[in-house]
Amino acid sequence: MLKHAENMLADDVLVEKNRQLNLKLNAVAERYVRIVLAIGMHDPFYVDAYYGPEIWRTDCEKLPLNSLLKVAKTLESELAELDLVEVDTKLESRYSFLKKQLSSVVYYLGHLLGELGSFDVESTGLYDTQTQKFELCSFESIQDEIELLLPGSGSLAARFEQFRSAFIVPQDKIPAVFEAAVDKARALTGAHIALPEGENFSIEFVTDKIWTAYNWYQGNYSSLIQLNQDQPLYIERCLELASHEGYPGHHVFNLLQERDLVRNEQWIEYAVYPLYSPISFLSEGSANYGLSLIMSPDDVLSFERDTLMPLAGIEGDIERYHQVLSCYKKLAYLDNLVCEQLTDGHISVLDAQNLLIKYGLYTRSRAEQRVKFYLSNRSYVINYNHGEESVARWVEKGGETRTSERWKRFEALLKRPLAASQFKV
Repeated sequence: MLKHAENMLADDVLVEKNRQLNLKLNAVAERYVRIVLAIGMHDPFYVDAYYGPEIWRTDCEKLPLNSLLKVAKTLESELAELDLVEVDTKLESRYSFLKKQLSSVVYYLGHLLGELGSFDVESTGLYDTQTQKFELCSFESIQDEIELLLPGSGSLAARFEQFRSAFIVPQDKIPAVFEAAVDKARALTGAHIALPEGENFSIEFVTDKIWTAYNWYQGNYSSLIQLNQDQPLYIERCLELASHEGYPGHHVFNLLQERDLVRNEQWIEYAVYPLYSPISFLSEGSANYGLSLIMSPDDVLSFERDTLMPLAGIEGDIERYHQVLSCYKKLAYLDNLVCEQLTDGHISVLDAQNLLIKYGLYTRSRAEQRVKFYLSNRSYVINYNHGEESVARWVEKGGETRTSERWKRFEALLKRPLAASQFKV
């Protein structure tokens, strides 16, 4: 009887300890959110989304960067002093997230103050990881594969672009084709993830951007998806963008955090999304992985052939087109290599464009657009390909092929976000 009473007392002590820790984390979280909003006063692109208390945003002052750095370092130290012995695993997860995010805040403030690190130093400081390395020669054998599929005279880049031109969605057909792709992605995602009632998005067509598409999460389970019209939209990009920006990509990633973490758990730190931070690794990686989760390659091909191509008024050998694309996508890590060389000052802007044209088979205008993205976002590019591979390994751990289990792991990952260094498979 005495032993039972002692156990009950120990349980009560543990419950109180967890309650006190959660209160302390609440205080840290609020100050973290306010710091992120304050940094956004210096960099308008830093706060990608915010749906916390509006008064925090309206009361935000443009404090000097040095002052913000001092506050961030103090908060980082206070967080490190918290006692995590015998605490709830959920609170450990919360603590880890705040620690990683705060570390990136400190790094980014240093960056804004002029302390520019190398590509690798920056990717570690902001995204908690470094990408694997490739040399230019690594991509030559892939070009040889594409050469065999697209024989002829002239440069391979010109032949590749001419081949792809038959699969461009006409401008006036884009709204209908893209909406059909989004509807399909939403239906397939909704069959596995319970989406909040009333979740929605709107589509806006824009120009003069350095990206192809963007999801601006608005809160209340709503997103604005912008499609940039500067470059041609190829038929395969419709499903890729619908899944990346919408379902089960950025839109779903954000609404699950709003519902499960901000509203249910009252973890306010998830109500702000600093773009240059560890959470972008999972955000971009899961969004890139999304299409392979909702559809097999054969399913994609069938849907494009039977639904999207007729809507677009496109005719062509879609099977051969995807055969070429499957080779082309092996060039993904060229993005990181060229961006790293440019960021570290080893090549010029023109050199970077020419490398994308020669090895990545870009058009000149698309190469110019991509290099502008590099200059603006630097090491952010690793979040797409390196992030996708990490998410794939996590979701498909142990060679998991069952659709239901892959969806469970994917949803769990979005609801309890991991930083890159936590992706242990």
